[in-house]
Amino acid sequence: MRAAPFRGVIACANLKGGVGKSTIAVSLAAALAERGREVLLFDADQQRTSALWAERGRLPMAVRAHPWRAESVAADWRAEIAAAGATGIAVIDCPPSLEGATQAAVMLADLVLVPVTPSGADLFATQRALELVRAARAVRQGAPRVVLVPSRVDTRTAVGRELAAALGDFGEPVAPAIGLRTKFVDCFTTGDWVGGFAPGSTAAAEIQRLTTSILEMLDGHPTEENA
Repeated sequence: MRAAPFRGVIACANLKGGVGKSTIAVSLAAALAERGREVLLFDADQQRTSALWAERGRLPMAVRAHPWRAESVAADWRAEIAAAGATGIAVIDCPPSLEGATQAAVMLADLVLVPVTPSGADLFATQRALELVRAARAVRQGAPRVVLVPSRVDTRTAVGRELAAALGDFGEPVAPAIGLRTKFVDCFTTGDWVGGFAPGSTAAAEIQRLTTSILEMLDGHPTEENA
């Protein structure tokens, strides 16, 4: 018997900015919405990248700005999500920090996505992010799950090609890679998501593969695309 479709919280988090965190949060939320899931995206970053992305009204899901607050705790997020009427999937685009709202989101999330670019600094930041997740697991008796997402990968370079293998050393699942694509920049400019802006592009195919892998993990069975 198949499990019921996942309903819960996905946090997209990392210690530093510039790793494609908002791109992945927006793209994943949009892809989930296009597959018929009820999705609400919360932008917890003071830079408001996701909220600005949504201003043209072309995204297939609602986006709410909920800027970082130093005193944020998991109960605040739970109340905010409930007040917004989210009964499906809530995606939180966390600020580039492992404190405040990010800690609260990790303490609430069912799944934490950690985007990682191919740089030594990002690998260090990934270790810090995993320490936060593992501390939450100790308190919550197992949750949240975590997936490392190779991000802004240039497969023309050796370091880009080797990133997935390097991430495997952390002992956590590694998602399909998201490449360094100009289509994502174009999407932000137009206010669309890559599946709507360039549905036949490599960038769109990468987001769909990422979405499929995450749904298979969360739903506990192959998605319709792969069934």
